[in-house]
Amino acid sequence: MSGRLADFAAGLASRPWFARCGLALDRSEIADARAWLAGLGLDAVPVERVASWRDAARLIQQPEWSREWWDAETAQAESLRHAATALLGEKACLEALTDVTEAAAALRDRAAASLARAGLDDESLAKVAGGAAAQACHQRGLAILAGVDESHAFAAKFRLYAAGRWPLGIVGSAGFVF
Repeated sequence: MSGRLADFAAGLASRPWFARCGLALDRSEIADARAWLAGLGLDAVPVERVASWRDAARLIQQPEWSREWWDAETAQAESLRHAATALLGEKACLEALTDVTEAAAALRDRAAASLARAGLDDESLAKVAGGAAAQACHQRGLAILAGVDESHAFAAKFRLYAAGRWPLGIVGSAGFVF
């Protein structure tokens, strides 16, 4: 695994996963949310804060989630996968990303702990939140392997998670960050 990706994977445990969920967004978080969406070609989408775990649960169950957002993230990940494979080979990429996946495995527990601090016990929501965080780690890992810079959409998205947030995606006409 590349040194940069090894450092990334090793640092995952020290992040404040889900610790700032529900709090007001600060300027850097708003900027990262806008950079994430703009990097997906969705820069006209406004950013809104989600105030509680219950609100986040209701929002992610809405049928009006943006297919355009989902497709843009999928296309970005595929592009990065191709670039990383061209640089390092398929086997090396898979091995490196496996290390990231293993390091991110505890994120469900971090989500469950945050839910518990909010007085909630919702195993399904903890799994969804932890899975979304693990996916963001995978996406950021792909970006690192592909050699893209910090302005990439997945770098901005990961910064939100690293700051203790949960970027929920686009539902209706807004991008939501918890």
